[in-house]
Amino acid sequence: MRTPTEGRPLARHERRSRGRRPPTTWLLAVTLVLAGCGGPSEREYKNRRELEALLTAITLRNKKELDKDIQRIQDRHASGELSDESYKDLQEIIKKVQGGNWGGAQKQAYELRESKPFFK
Repeated sequence: MRTPTEGRPLARHERRSRGRRPPTTWLLAVTLVLAGCGGPSEREYKNRRELEALLTAITLRNKKELDKDIQRIQDRHASGELSDESYKDLQEIIKKVQGGNWGGAQKQAYELRESKPFFK
């Protein structure tokens, strides 16, 4: 007795052997792996946290926290964890707030966060 599939051509999905993946599956896997390799580094995440802490202190107008944040930013720059360019950007914000321009500093910090979500 013949089975219903005997004698007829196999459909595309039936032709694949076990363990063989279609090219689109491999392409998707490679894309996902490569996309994961280009994310922010630990250093960039920590620098982002410092910007967030600075922004929080400015928003709350908390001088005590602001002083702590400024010290941590200076320490990160001195240790090489924060680049000269990023340090300069943060120093501009700090100078504004130290000059009493809390609103301007807050605006500039938000703009920096938008333009450089993660920085070295």
